[in-house]
Amino acid sequence: MMKKFITYTALFLFPIIVLGILSEILIRRIPNDYEYKKSYLDKHANEVSTLFLGSSHVYYGIDPKYIKSSFNASYISQSFDYDLEILKKYKDQWSNLKYIVLPIDYFSFYGRLENSPEAWRAKNYRIYYDIDNDHKIFNASEMLSNKLDVNLQRLYNYYLKGENDISCTKLGWGSGYKAINHKDLIKSGAIAAGRHTAKNNLQYGTNMHLLDSIISFAEQKHVKMLLFTSPAYKSYVTHLSQNQLNGTFLAIKTINARHSSVKYYNLLQDSSFNARDFYDGDHLNEFGAKKLSLKVRLLLGKI
Repeated sequence: MMKKFITYTALFLFPIIVLGILSEILIRRIPNDYEYKKSYLDKHANEVSTLFLGSSHVYYGIDPKYIKSSFNASYISQSFDYDLEILKKYKDQWSNLKYIVLPIDYFSFYGRLENSPEAWRAKNYRIYYDIDNDHKIFNASEMLSNKLDVNLQRLYNYYLKGENDISCTKLGWGSGYKAINHKDLIKSGAIAAGRHTAKNNLQYGTNMHLLDSIISFAEQKHVKMLLFTSPAYKSYVTHLSQNQLNGTFLAIKTINARHSSVKYYNLLQDSSFNARDFYDGDHLNEFGAKKLSLKVRLLLGKI
């Protein structure tokens, strides 16, 4: 009786397992930003002189086409630990690297990807970037880490409609936040500020250590670092916790005291950015991205 049960169970599960494996293979063949950025750096890391790291504020906010020999290796919710791993991954290939540009924003010291609502993105670094920071078994598989309907939609979009998952330009800029599709700046600013306000400071010390490691890496390579706080719309700024903001600026002050070579610029309330430049309360659109890119180019010229 038990033998028959095992046999029937195996016969039932076999096609499901085969279908799951096939789906995994097909999904991994869909071009995406993580795979693209790794592929670009695999081939061109030794040509990059200015490297942009960080989260969505840089991904959508800095277009490398305005800065010679630069590449945008940032991504949505990318925290310091992944920035550091990207630097280390190509440590022997940064032969022409002169500048690293990194955002120090309101949330930078208070969270990491693995602790955020975007934690599912960790599997993309593991599968497509060969960077494994969290060692969770589910993050080794597309099928195990995503909902079934999400995977089915991706398969449909690519294999039947011809739509891939690449949303960045050839130089890594996220061009999807168009002014014509802008969000309500007042509502989105308040919502984003609430989402970025931490419940505690448990990640503060770890992130300080990670940033210190990034700067030390740059110093060992004789690479200069430019840190900046990204511009945001007034609806975002007015809803920020003063305590968390003070903690951020205290961390920056501490970093500057340890590393005199690092340059920092606070652009949070920079008056040159106005409503026309924002896609939502804390992200720039294509007009704002051009403005920020040119401003960063100017700041790099002063180092």
